[in-house]
Amino acid sequence: MSKKLETKNLEFKFVMGDEEGEAGTFTGYASIFDVVDTYGDSVQKGAFKKTLREKKQFPLLWSHNIDKPIGVISGTEDEKGLEVIGKLNLDVQLAREVRSLMVQGAVPGLSIGYNVNKEAIDRESGIRQLKEINLWEVSPCVFQSCPDALVDDVKSIEPGAEPGQPTPEIKPETLHLIEDMTARIKEYLES
Repeated sequence: MSKKLETKNLEFKFVMGDEEGEAGTFTGYASIFDVVDTYGDSVQKGAFKKTLREKKQFPLLWSHNIDKPIGVISGTEDEKGLEVIGKLNLDVQLAREVRSLMVQGAVPGLSIGYNVNKEAIDRESGIRQLKEINLWEVSPCVFQSCPDALVDDVKSIEPGAEPGQPTPEIKPETLHLIEDMTARIKEYLES
């Protein structure tokens, strides 16, 4: 098994929320099953089951930069793909900037950072079928490789709050999770 950290990018759209829910929260898909991406890969249904069972949240990084966490993300598999709920930490300047760019459409995609545990090559098409993926992180990105993955909704501000007002502090257990996952990714890549 290779220790190569791979990335896969997916397109999404921002639709401004109705001010209900948490500011900086977005929903959508980070991976779509059975779609051949620009790398010639196809993620198969069930590929995320093990990693989702082992970890409940993952770091949300800016463009796969492990030194620039901007929030957390969680996901579940459904019939379509890996459905995610992302929470940008709006106490972080970069997260506020990324949210603004996402809303504008300048940052239109999501990308996953992962390594492959199980794969198969389709003999007829040559497509690499990703059967089990160890998900490390999800990143907003400018260019995506997989079509049809869309963000459904983005919450812009806390209910009753004025734009630019601080949001509630990030929970210590969430901060600890981000720090732990960042350290684990660095350690994995260095081994």
